[in-house]
This record gives sequence, C-alpha cells and structure tokens, in this order.
Amino acid sequence: MESKDKSKWRMTTRPASRSGIRASLAFLCLLAFSASGICDVVINEIELSAPHNETVWVELYNAGDDPVDLTGWTVEIEDGAWKGIIPLQGIIDPLGFKVAKGKDAWATTGNGTVYLYDALGDKMDRAYPQSDQSHSHFAYGRIPDGRRGGTSADFAFLRASIGMSNGREVQK
Repeated sequence: MESKDKSKWRMTTRPASRSGIRASLAFLCLLAFSASGICDVVINEIELSAPHNETVWVELYNAGDDPVDLTGWTVEIEDGAWKGIIPLQGIIDPLGFKVAKGKDAWATTGNGTVYLYDALGDKMDRAYPQSDQSHSHFAYGRIPDGRRGGTSADFAFLRASIGMSNGREVQK
C-alpha cells in the first residue's frame, strides 16, 4: 500500500538571494538607460540622387541627451517594388550625426520613402516620400536638425551637409 506521507511533495520557498536581486536591479537600470534616448534618433537628411552616380545616403541625428547604441538598427529605403536595407552599428552621441550609406550597386530612381527601425524592428522614424531627379549636391534635410512635426514639411530641399548640421533656427 502506498504511503500517505505527503511531506516529500511539500514546496519550500526561500527568500531571493541578494545577488539575484542586485542582478535584477542592474538589468532593469540598464534597460531603462538604453531605452531613454531611443526616440530621440531621427532621419535628418536624405540623398537619394547623389551626383556622379555616387551611393545614396541617409544621415541620422540624435536630438537627445544620451548616447544611443545603433547595433541592430536598420535604415530602409523603399522606391516602389525596390527596397534597400542599410544595417547600422556603433554609437550616436547626443546632438551627434551618423551617416548610413547604401551600396554602390543600388540603382535608384531618386524617389523613395525612408524608414528607421530599432533593433527590435519597431519603426522609430519615417521620412515622407521624396523625389530628387537632380543628381546634384542638394538633398532633403530637416531644419532645424531633428525637427519632428510629423509632416512632409519637416524636410526642405537644401545644399547637402552630410554628417553636419543642416542649420539651426535662430532663438530670439
């Protein structure tokens, strides 16, 4: 006959160890720190029709106060059925710029919509459809840097300033 002693089935609980609690807190702090500047990175300037058949490029700007690790992020350029994906890496400093260059083999029409995705695949920014047939040293850029009004008016056709400020509004 089977024993009626259920003591071997009794669950025991013990308090969490201090090292486990510290590890959990450290992870949560790291997560909060890394997420703090994510929404501050924007598409700042776009060159979809570079002169002399040079490669297309997209400039990013970090409008935040913290550096952001771009490892795993991507820039996507869509032009009809064609899509170009530029993988990102490295750190973008506060108020800093980072340029993502396409591939030399890309033959674009000078038109396109540009998207910025974070490492989780979440859309962080979108530049409305742009058209540039000029093959000149002009590009679409935000003035001031990082402007996010949510409309196509965020971008103006201006002299390309790859990796540098597009100009800032004067504060009165």
